[in-house]
Amino acid sequence: MVLVLIGSIGVQISSALAYGLFDTVGAIGTSSARMTIAAVLVLLIFRPRLRGRSRGEWAGIVLYGVAMAASNILLYLAIDRIPLGIATTLDFLGPCVVALALSRRLREGLLALLAFAGVVLIAGLGGPVDALGLVFGAGAGAAFALYTVLAAHIGKSEGGMQSMALSVAVAAILTLPFAAPAMPRMEPAHWLPLVLSALLGTALAFTVDTLAGRFASARVIGVLFAFDPMIGTLVGALWLGQSLTLPALAGIVLVVVAGAGIVWSAGRRRAGDSEAAGSADPAREEADVASGESVAAVTSAVASPVESLEIERKYEVEDGAALPAAEDFAALGLRLAEPEHHRLEARYFDTPDGALAAQRVAVRMRAGGKDEGWHLKEKGAEGARELLWPPAEEMPQGLRAELERRIGADGARRLDVIGRLRTERTTVRVTAVDGVEVIELADDRVDATNELTGRRQQWREWEAELIPGADEGLLDRIEPLLIAAGAARVRGTSKIQRTMS
Repeated sequence: MVLVLIGSIGVQISSALAYGLFDTVGAIGTSSARMTIAAVLVLLIFRPRLRGRSRGEWAGIVLYGVAMAASNILLYLAIDRIPLGIATTLDFLGPCVVALALSRRLREGLLALLAFAGVVLIAGLGGPVDALGLVFGAGAGAAFALYTVLAAHIGKSEGGMQSMALSVAVAAILTLPFAAPAMPRMEPAHWLPLVLSALLGTALAFTVDTLAGRFASARVIGVLFAFDPMIGTLVGALWLGQSLTLPALAGIVLVVVAGAGIVWSAGRRRAGDSEAAGSADPAREEADVASGESVAAVTSAVASPVESLEIERKYEVEDGAALPAAEDFAALGLRLAEPEHHRLEARYFDTPDGALAAQRVAVRMRAGGKDEGWHLKEKGAEGARELLWPPAEEMPQGLRAELERRIGADGARRLDVIGRLRTERTTVRVTAVDGVEVIELADDRVDATNELTGRRQQWREWEAELIPGADEGLLDRIEPLLIAAGAARVRGTSKIQRTMS
């Protein structure tokens, strides 16, 4: 909640800071220059790796960067021609359209008409408003819609903030042709507001929005995005001396109320549908609440999966074992971050005759942790190829199509829950001396139930998972430490295989 509000305030203040540069540098030049500065900042902070990323992951990164670039440039072109409050109101229509596109209820349709009535008030009755500025504002809203979808998609992905940093770099590259001609026109007095604008409205805003896509609910994000026009109107009036007519102010209020109502109603509908389904299983209900309340649940129908190659080693340990101390890792030139605790609830799916297991494929819906959502994992010689879709109440269409390709439409219809795992997980990030993450250690206490036989098992295991792009030899280097601490290497057996054995 606080993340999105911080981002909204940062965007509006940064727009006011940048507005003073428009006469000298131009709207496009200002937007492009601050994007370049922001890219340098986030690349230095998150230091993303280029290696070890799949084509699907790169596609999401590039598309997110395109949305960033288009949204910023079009919004600045709009601000150059129309008041800040009106520009941000049109920009806010983007998230409204995303929620409305996935809705089928009369109430949400009426709220959409209310929002468009507000736009008519702004454009037609709110005094003289530049027509091209309205077009730019609407274009910014369209780009913001794409940005809203991808913020959740990237936020849920394994790459997370590193992927976001690469997306900002993509946006900077796309806008560089506009930034380069603007640089010679920059004066010494321009650099401070430009850097502050890049920090508040681009680097900070993109970071908190991507984090919000992982943690915040759809309704909360919708309401807080609705504050954008209000904050923009206040900043425009107090900072830039812009005044609006009463019809324009009324139009802004209509758009804000209607837009927040659309997203709020969509969130309530998804929660209501989950209750109507009458699930008697607490684990499923918990997973559905987590998924239905997330931004990813709004967008999962249109989001493509994040693809990664999972390289990990498993170790069985006794209850009394403890992970090696930080001093042991320091002797190898590695450092340990503070431990994090998660509760994971997972449901695994297969046909009664194990059609997926026969192909070395596992499908699960997991709630909790950094990578909650729908997973398809396929074991290979070099590791497990994993496809991750955001959390959703129903199996994503893309995943279902992938399963139909493997086991046929009839096999996909026969899928059912075969196992449930509840895991208390403690994770520790292992970093190199330069602070770059290379391995994630997980200490798992597993409570597993075979739904076909009713058999329940409990055990403890450690996992050492290689961060994408890191040297695989690091797993060999830390293995003696784990074995000395009481771990025994387990080869080729996953949690669900152990559950079903």
